[in-house]
Amino acid sequence: MSQTDDELQRVQTALTDAQSALAGLRAERDGAIRDAEAAHGQRHAFLAGLAHDLRNPLAPLSNGIELLRLTDADPAGRLRTRGILERQVGHLMRIADELSDLARLSGGHATLQQVPFGLDAVLQGVAHRIAATLQAQEMKLDTATASSGAPRLRGDAQRIAQALGYLVDDIARHAERGSTIRIVPAVDGNTLALTIATAADLDANAGPTPPTLENVDVAALGLGVALALQLAMLHGGALQGRRPPGTRRVRFTLSLPLDASAAAEAAPLAESSTLPITGEPPLSVLLADDNVDFSHSFGTMLELLGHHVDLVHDGLAAVAAIVTSPPDIAFIDIGMPALDGVEAVRRVRGQGNRQDVLLVAVTGHGGAEDRARAAQAGFDRYLVKPFAMQDVRDALAAAQAMRSGAVQRPPAGLASTRVA
Repeated sequence: MSQTDDELQRVQTALTDAQSALAGLRAERDGAIRDAEAAHGQRHAFLAGLAHDLRNPLAPLSNGIELLRLTDADPAGRLRTRGILERQVGHLMRIADELSDLARLSGGHATLQQVPFGLDAVLQGVAHRIAATLQAQEMKLDTATASSGAPRLRGDAQRIAQALGYLVDDIARHAERGSTIRIVPAVDGNTLALTIATAADLDANAGPTPPTLENVDVAALGLGVALALQLAMLHGGALQGRRPPGTRRVRFTLSLPLDASAAAEAAPLAESSTLPITGEPPLSVLLADDNVDFSHSFGTMLELLGHHVDLVHDGLAAVAAIVTSPPDIAFIDIGMPALDGVEAVRRVRGQGNRQDVLLVAVTGHGGAEDRARAAQAGFDRYLVKPFAMQDVRDALAAAQAMRSGAVQRPPAGLASTRVA
């Protein structure tokens, strides 16, 4: 081979190496861009969830302030309102504590114990943490299967109980009243997977035709679930969520490493199955919302304005109430158990003879996609919690005008909506 050929070969090799290095740099760049986009999406989803968590207590607080204005001569009413305000201020304080805890965990400033522990102690801690929430919803926590023969874990038992409590609380907020929530274990190698879901969901999944489930970005489900995710990761575990399309109730799987000394001995566990409103006649009002404090505070406000109010707490009951005894106006929460508000309104509008009811969405979600989904289902107005009293009066005035025949139902969905 000539000197020229040798030189050409070296140049060709150098060119190939340079192209390979460039391809590697491009792959790293593309990976960094994907990671940045994913992180941005998670931050956006987390902030949206945080806004929703804040609006939930803010709405009853806002209602309570209005109630205090309307009940100067009603000591008993003011006492009830004070109880609402105290509970919701406590809720806001817990959110602040959770935010501080999440900041410490995310920044690596939290200290976790690393000791062997049994699952029984964790489950007792969960039952204690979530007792008040379950009692208010007439729910039960079934841990019988999880506490029978589960292997030992290593880490911080109190923190794991905290994480499970957040997950149970999230399920309880979107489950039907009276539901049973189960914690079911399964061992896979050196990992214990705890499935947390309603008994009805677990039974449906074990049936002959299991429902199709979609993956959920658990970081976007609010502060509690975000904390549970951080705690799982700090223990070397993971948290996954799945749910049927169109529903809000998630089935969680919390995976944790077994204690190394016990992992070899662990056997697989089987999974177990009166103020007048400017002289206008009173309206019949349906209020559908699963938040008890919000329902009673807002419902009381509407009654003080002179209207007749019926309360329901899930989407199926809302559909039945509107179809069988149509009100003049219905305020419907989007995130209700059993059937969410959007699907409830879609069913109501599908009846074909319920165009005379003014349907108002009340929700903690204010995004453009949420509004578009509500408009497509058939909502007339969209109120983001906490909303101003003037927005409520505007909606009531529109319902009065519809009932009197002065105007027809707005044909363009949310076009006439005022936004708080």
